[in-house]
Amino acid sequence: MSQSVAESFQNHQVMTVGLTGTIVLSSSCRLLFIDRSAVALLNVFESESMSQKGARGIPVCLMDLAQEIVTTSCGISTNPYVMGTQVRRIFGPPERQVRVQGFAISNQVQQDMRIVLVLSQWNSTVAQEA
Repeated sequence: MSQSVAESFQNHQVMTVGLTGTIVLSSSCRLLFIDRSAVALLNVFESESMSQKGARGIPVCLMDLAQEIVTTSCGISTNPYVMGTQVRRIFGPPERQVRVQGFAISNQVQQDMRIVLVLSQWNSTVAQEA
């Protein structure tokens, strides 16, 4: 029986996650929190077209991602346990990729939402056939 393309790809791809950092933004994309690991991971964005910085040194591509989450999560529930839209992207050159997972959570106290971006050092390599 033949394997699906996805199963075949999964069997030959090795993915590892290293350093992980967190950025929290307001619904207006104002920086509320960034940890040291996230700051270290932002160095990947120093090269290529991603080097353009937005507010507080956050790369424009991450601010665009946050804005996309805000736009698609505008009807987020006031339940603090419900997350809005979840978005995943991989940025950077193949040898230094950063995976960004973003989502919105509600903030009942201020009747607003927060955008959480989790940055992870990401190494995806295709295993060689034996």
